[in-house]
Amino acid sequence: MDTHAIIDDYINNVAAKLPRRQRNDIGLELRTLLTEQVRSAAQSAGRSPDGEMAVEVLRHFGRPDEVAARYAPAGFQLIESEYVPLVLKLAAICIAIQWAVTLPLVFSARLTFGEWWLRWGFSAFAWCGVLVLWFAAAGWVQRRFPVDPSTGARPGIHWLFWVPFPKDWHPGEADATQRRAALGAAPIGALLTVLFSAPAWILGHLLPAGVNTSWALYDVNFKRWLLPPLIALMAVRLVLFATVTLSERWRAPTEAIRFGLWVGFVALLYWAVFGWHIFAHPLTDALFKAWLLFFLLVNTVQILLWIRRAAVRVPQIIEKR
Repeated sequence: MDTHAIIDDYINNVAAKLPRRQRNDIGLELRTLLTEQVRSAAQSAGRSPDGEMAVEVLRHFGRPDEVAARYAPAGFQLIESEYVPLVLKLAAICIAIQWAVTLPLVFSARLTFGEWWLRWGFSAFAWCGVLVLWFAAAGWVQRRFPVDPSTGARPGIHWLFWVPFPKDWHPGEADATQRRAALGAAPIGALLTVLFSAPAWILGHLLPAGVNTSWALYDVNFKRWLLPPLIALMAVRLVLFATVTLSERWRAPTEAIRFGLWVGFVALLYWAVFGWHIFAHPLTDALFKAWLLFFLLVNTVQILLWIRRAAVRVPQIIEKR
């Protein structure tokens, strides 16, 4: 990345953490200030400005969240905004694990559904409160005992909390994170697509002979009308993600298409939850819909964050020399 691209990437990271009405003015002010600082550093070093010099100047200037905090109005924030999707994902995973471990008690007739719900089903939602308190405490620690900017050393209390505390800023780190996430999610997405296409049939071949899998049968109307477009959307999205992961040049041209398919897929799942019976077995249908609502909540938050990031890019109106 050249000097101007690195500065723009840094400014857009700062702007994403600012109120909308302040983004353009502060972003343009920062672009002028940082461009001059890089130029001054180049003159002091007696050489032309380059990407390495720009990164060094920007790191000395501060992490994007720290710079945004200098401009943003003070306010109360229980959980840092960048951690909200992670909290929701962890909550969905914890709830799914508790249900998966305890639901066999219902299917084996050792507990009724009502007994299971009172003992294990409803109590799984306590994970939401536990995670909120954990991340809130970690955020307080982060603000109360900040990392030493000169050495990167963290006070000992930081290690009491497993939280991804902010690291040094690197240009293009958001894109790199998305690429790593796509690589990790592709195999899981392919496996879930295959399983979602015919869960009862697949489980019947994986489980020992004689095990009842009728609880995993789809509702007839859902299987006939809604399942085919859902599978088609999942398959097309997987192909596009694989394409942009393997070939970077397709990322920008297909971004709008991938986003539109994502929104369409989430909207179709919302319709399935509230307008259809997904599974023929009432208990399976109710439990799957409860889990699916968490999945949709996470995706809705991610869609809103994607829209927010797309709207925070500072206009390129300053002439670059």
